[in-house]
Parts: sequence; structure tokens; C-alpha cells
Amino acid sequence: MRMITGMVALSALMAAGGSSASPRCATSSELTAIQAATIQQQLMVAALTCNQVQHFNAFQVSYSLELRRSDAALEHMFRRLYGARGEGEYHAFKTRLANDSSIRSIQDNQGYCRDAGVVFEAALVTDKPTLAGFVSGIEVSEPGPVNSCAMSVAVNLATAVPAIAPRPNPLRVAELAAPVAIPAQ
Repeated sequence: MRMITGMVALSALMAAGGSSASPRCATSSELTAIQAATIQQQLMVAALTCNQVQHFNAFQVSYSLELRRSDAALEHMFRRLYGARGEGEYHAFKTRLANDSSIRSIQDNQGYCRDAGVVFEAALVTDKPTLAGFVSGIEVSEPGPVNSCAMSVAVNLATAVPAIAPRPNPLRVAELAAPVAIPAQ
């Protein structure tokens, strides 16, 4: 009887170990959410370091519903993959995205701002694409939970530029030419 109980316990342990070792993959909507969060964080940094607050606000307003849905999918992915510590992992991920963007901006602010300008132009055209369509052409490779599935996810504004064909938004031509003032803190 002890032998049978031991075998059942060992089988249960092996099954539990096997399930935690199985790949924890991001779905296609979660991958899109990672891309969207990355671009959003990079554009937020551009708003502050490139005097593009007006463009960032327009991006946020223009894609607000899609950004909220995408962010909910991202948070759900972290909760699914990490369980009880998912919320903390989600916030750590978003913080890391912002920090990485800030470092890239510090290292080459002129290039960062140029790339952000192209992304803003592409995102704010009159006949704008959906958020998923906008980020889908962007190469992603970010170390994280999706790598266990042979996917790599990372986005930076420089890799976004070749995939985006900007068209000028006639309603924003005057805005783009006008300097943007950031209110004093």
C-alpha cells in the first residue's frame, strides 16, 4: 500500500513539475499588447525628452480605447503566467520599458527624437490604422516570458521606422511646425 501511495505521490509531483516546465507562451493578442506597451512607453519618453507632449497626448487620445484594452490583455498575460505575483511582474515590466527608453534617449537624444517624430507622424495620420495594425509590423525582441516559446519581443523606435510609411496629417501640419511648450513643474 505504501508503495502505491508513494508512486501516486511521485506521479503527482512529476506531473506538477512537468506542467510548470511546459512553455508559457504569449497569445497573438498578448504579443500585440507587448508591442503596444513598448511603443507607448517609448513615445511617453519622447514626449518628455523631445518636447513632443502634444503629439503624445494626441496619440493617447486617438488610441485610448485600444490602448486600455491592450493594457488589460498585457496585465492578464502577466497574471496568467505569474499567478499571485503577476501584478508586480506587470508593473516591473512597464517600468523596465520606460527605463530602457530613457536610457536610449539619453544615449542618442537627437536620433531618438527623430525616430519618435516619424512614429508620431505615422500614428497620427487622418486615416490612422488600428493600434494592432500599427504595431504589427514592428519587430519585437524583449527578454521575457514569451521567449520560452521561441518568440522574441523587443521594440525600439529605430526598428519601428522602416516598417512605417508616414503620411502627413493635414490637420496636424500646423501643430508639427509649432514649438511645444512643457508647463513648468
